[in-house]
Amino acid sequence: MNRQPVEPCLQPQSELRFGRFRLQPVQRQLFENDVPVKLGGRAFDVLWALVERRDRAVPKSELMQLAWPKRVVEENNLQVQVVTLRKLLGPAAITTIPGRGYQFSAALDGAIQPTPAQAAVESSLSTTEPPTNLPAQLQPLYGRDEDLARLSELIEQHLLVSVVGPSGLGKTRMAQAAAWGARDDFADGVWVVELASIADPALAISAVARALDVQLGAEPKPVDLAAILRGRRMLLVVDNCEHLLDAVAEIVTALRREAPSVRVLATSQEPLRLAGEQVYRLGTLALPENVPLDVSRHIGAVALFVARAQAVAPAFVLTQGTLPIVVDICRRLDGIALAIELAAARVPLLGVDGLRAKLDDRFRVLTAGSRLALRRHQTLRAALEWSHGLLTPDEQTVFRRLGVFTGTFGLESAQRVASAGTIDEWSVLEILGALVDKSLVVVEAGSEPRYRLLESGRAYALERLADSGERDAVLRQHAQALLAIFDRSRDEYWTTTSGARIDRYAAEIDNLRAALDWAAEAGEADLSIALTGASSWLWRDVGLHAEGLRRCDQAIRLIGPATPLRLEARLHNGYLELGRNRSLAAGPALASGERAIELYRQLSDRQELYVALAECARTRAAAGDAAGAEAMLAEVAALYDQSWPLGLKHPMLSARSFIFTESHRVSEARAAWEERLQLERALGDTRFATVSLTNLIDAVFAEGDVAEAIARGRELVALIRRDRMTNWQSFAVANLSAALTAAGQLDEALQLAREALPLLRQQGSIWSFLDHLGLLALKRGRPFDAAQVLGCADELNQRSGYVRQFNERRARDQLLEALRASVKPGELARLMKEGGSLTADEAARLALAT
Repeated sequence: MNRQPVEPCLQPQSELRFGRFRLQPVQRQLFENDVPVKLGGRAFDVLWALVERRDRAVPKSELMQLAWPKRVVEENNLQVQVVTLRKLLGPAAITTIPGRGYQFSAALDGAIQPTPAQAAVESSLSTTEPPTNLPAQLQPLYGRDEDLARLSELIEQHLLVSVVGPSGLGKTRMAQAAAWGARDDFADGVWVVELASIADPALAISAVARALDVQLGAEPKPVDLAAILRGRRMLLVVDNCEHLLDAVAEIVTALRREAPSVRVLATSQEPLRLAGEQVYRLGTLALPENVPLDVSRHIGAVALFVARAQAVAPAFVLTQGTLPIVVDICRRLDGIALAIELAAARVPLLGVDGLRAKLDDRFRVLTAGSRLALRRHQTLRAALEWSHGLLTPDEQTVFRRLGVFTGTFGLESAQRVASAGTIDEWSVLEILGALVDKSLVVVEAGSEPRYRLLESGRAYALERLADSGERDAVLRQHAQALLAIFDRSRDEYWTTTSGARIDRYAAEIDNLRAALDWAAEAGEADLSIALTGASSWLWRDVGLHAEGLRRCDQAIRLIGPATPLRLEARLHNGYLELGRNRSLAAGPALASGERAIELYRQLSDRQELYVALAECARTRAAAGDAAGAEAMLAEVAALYDQSWPLGLKHPMLSARSFIFTESHRVSEARAAWEERLQLERALGDTRFATVSLTNLIDAVFAEGDVAEAIARGRELVALIRRDRMTNWQSFAVANLSAALTAAGQLDEALQLAREALPLLRQQGSIWSFLDHLGLLALKRGRPFDAAQVLGCADELNQRSGYVRQFNERRARDQLLEALRASVKPGELARLMKEGGSLTADEAARLALAT
């Protein structure tokens, strides 16, 4: 094996200075602002090696040979020391030179002068290794540099540290790597005690004694062990404690009382719950997001998958084509190291495409673990069965019931879904806490904590739920829990801002989908109607109009003679509200609006009638019925009650603004939008204010002030991007593109139109911007494509039952006039007819093609 030649060490001078630090090589001491810094022996060796060779990049292999002479160690040991030094000296002190190694970058206040006497002292320093039973060669870690550095800090600062996390996360490897890096700090060694094979708690003390090679009596007690270890400075790594928590806690308590120089690093699925215990919850491996291939291959989960795949299939290479597949596999496996390793082992048989396709049957696929691994780590199912077997019967019941949640869930939902029989809602609260402690449920921090099961754990929970015979009952409770949540959202609608509502309820969207799907499949008509109507606002406010309309349409088909009138009315009005962006044709939109108004009159519900009338007035105006819209608006104004919450003024002002806009009364529309904007600012509703600003800018554009429309449009788009209001972005970006097209700024207009397209697609609104897209195509020198786009726009506008708004009508007139001047009449008619058969998406892609 070829090794990088090691240069002879330069003899150090008595002291070196860089910045606020002083380095004394002979004394092996570092000072910061004249205060001694505690630095482990290995870290000091790495620092001195880099300082000596500061004029070049030092290869990692050379650094490892210098810091660990005559030993073979893994690269992650070096990474731990470099991370430690960077945290102390600052990130710029040591530079990573890609493909070459590390280089010391801080400026020294003096040159290194050789001193023979000091060199003699240096050469006499002892290199004796502390004793240990750690493996001579550790398995490499991937994506754990920060975890390793933080864990090393905790070990240095505290007597008891517990690495906690689900089975298969890599807790053992992490603990071993941290222990290896800390060996120089423990003169009496670092010792690993493996408890996985110990079933009897009484044998835990014997396992510790055996690992340390100490003799205890026939009936060993923790206090006896502590007496033997008193005065020894050592690190005890107690691995896999979760099934022997009480026994381990008793041993640790005795050590802390009688042998405080012994430090303990434990790994477990739940904490020991001892005073002073520092719990380090190990997270899942990181996944790449929007980074190039050369960066992605070094990110935790992907790096591990590639390494393990290449170990069994040397020809496997991560490419731009396979990267998204590998990332998806790792994501679906929650970044859990064991699951990723088992999956990678199947690459020779299935390939990455086949592996991804088989993940729904993961417990059959992920079975190819190492024969040297713990038995429970040889298959994914075995790992989960081990964790499940440690639960009490009630914990097992709650765990399997929680499996019905998709994504995250709140405490209230968990209590509603998991309580039944002998387990009440308060018991669920306690058990949920226990499942979090046992690493089977993950907590996601926020103003209100959310919980989730890792995907593999959820799949196992659903299997257990099916076996229990209570699947349908729990799924019904899940749907009812979602109904309770969205009923409450309706009650709060006019007293909260749109941003607060989205922040609170958008997290439920995956559970909402699952509940709606189950209710439809189970034939639960009233539950489907109730839940669809209660949640219809969410689809609109997060920009998923098309999905919301589809679900409303399905629920409307379930309405029958026995359907409660209030549920039917709410669903119809929700359907109308979802189509307010013209994603629903005027005919069915108005039919639902009229039905909602009729039902609310029957129910004598003044407030809901007011809202339904205001919504229907907007739609009537968009369909060209200005008189009908004005009549409805008059009734809306008569119904409005000043004692209502201020937010309820919004429907009336919105109706007035849209009626003026749709009637091409531009100056009145601008004033109305200003009034609505002032209300939204008074309410603190930033998100709804962006809608008013979008329409105000549209009114400025309609008045012919293109430069102002562009300037204000850019400001608005920047604001929306900054605050990540993606669901409000589509119309703002599309309108700005239209104004830029009018001004002849075609490159920026094209870029923005392409950005808006996917957002408009999910809202079902592409067709309403086709006039502008056709004009853009024409100005880009493509009249034939522009003619087809215009033909599609005319056809879809006619089908929709709506009239064009002012700016769209003007764009259409300009486009048609230019086409008549540049395309022969017969050819133009033919092209427009062909365009009439295109979908909105096809026409948009044609307009925006390169």
